[in-house]
Amino acid sequence: MITTSSKLFYGLGAVSVTAAIVWTIANDGGALGAVALVFIGIASIFLGAIASYVRDGHVLSTDTAQHDSAPAAQRGPGRSWFPLGTALSLGMVVVGLVTSPGIFKVGIALLLAMLGEWLIQNWSDRASADAGYNERVRGWVVHPLEIPIGGALLLGAIVLSFSRIFLALSAEAGPIVFAILGALVLFFGSVLSIRRGVSRGVVGALCGIVLVALSGVGIATALSGERQELTVASAEDHYAVHPCGEEAEEYDGSAGRAVSAKSSVAATVTLKDGVLYAEMDGFSGPLSSITLQRSLNADILFQNEDAGMHRMIVTYGKTVEDLGGGVKKETVLQTCTAMIGQGGAQQIVVRIPKPSFASDVPYTITASGIEGASIEVMVP
Repeated sequence: MITTSSKLFYGLGAVSVTAAIVWTIANDGGALGAVALVFIGIASIFLGAIASYVRDGHVLSTDTAQHDSAPAAQRGPGRSWFPLGTALSLGMVVVGLVTSPGIFKVGIALLLAMLGEWLIQNWSDRASADAGYNERVRGWVVHPLEIPIGGALLLGAIVLSFSRIFLALSAEAGPIVFAILGALVLFFGSVLSIRRGVSRGVVGALCGIVLVALSGVGIATALSGERQELTVASAEDHYAVHPCGEEAEEYDGSAGRAVSAKSSVAATVTLKDGVLYAEMDGFSGPLSSITLQRSLNADILFQNEDAGMHRMIVTYGKTVEDLGGGVKKETVLQTCTAMIGQGGAQQIVVRIPKPSFASDVPYTITASGIEGASIEVMVP
């Protein structure tokens, strides 16, 4: 039976197929537009076939019993966002395949979650004829998962938004903004505790507005980037090994390698009266050479008991980079402490990847500004 709506779909399908033929002739075989029109035609004909099969949802029988039991007279499933979520998750999976593994993994997780929610909702909608009971059944199954996972995601969004905001603010403005926000939260909570008759809907709406605003500001500040000093620090890699020559003076002002009383060190290097010597557990007396394990982190403590400002420099080989055309660049591998004064102590972590006998550059520990003061480093 060709119903009214099926006629419209069949007509649209026929027009689309005809337009595809005309497009192909007019564009000398151009495929892109023709393929699009053919797909529109196929989809329209398919929808028309569905409309013909269900007869536009009309029940033709005059028998009341048959009328009530007909599929078209049954209550349809409730509205759901899960089909849309499934489609978007599938799109994220496809995008992640060609862009980023992280996007692909997130898309897979969302796709599984959307499919599971969709499946459970379809099952609960058919549990009974009572929509309220069906909703409770669904809640019994999925709320033990939805509530903790949703709370964790919500908390993660809040924390991430706050972190982006405070990374964009200056070090002086950050504490002020944090204090103001804390005062606002305290004020809002106090008002709710005094006025107990406030509608839950109003509270939920206000919390939703605040969450959306916080997320929006967090996204905006994340796109604008971190504050200038953090950007410079990241670009220059302040948190890794820094230069050990005169160009390292800018790192000495904010040195963060102060040593706690509980620090465990592999060796202690002391500069006193122009002499550099080492001490290690299990060895008696001052040492002119120390032994470190290869490819393991070794903490070395530097103590300056000499007058003036000095730094400890650990040299452990070199790298050779081929620049092409027979040109090679040699870089000496070094790490060092910050510049410290008399009575100060600094600690560094050294990880030496190669044994000392494999390098033509000796492995040594020296002190800046002290000629001839050196400790040999042996790495088996």
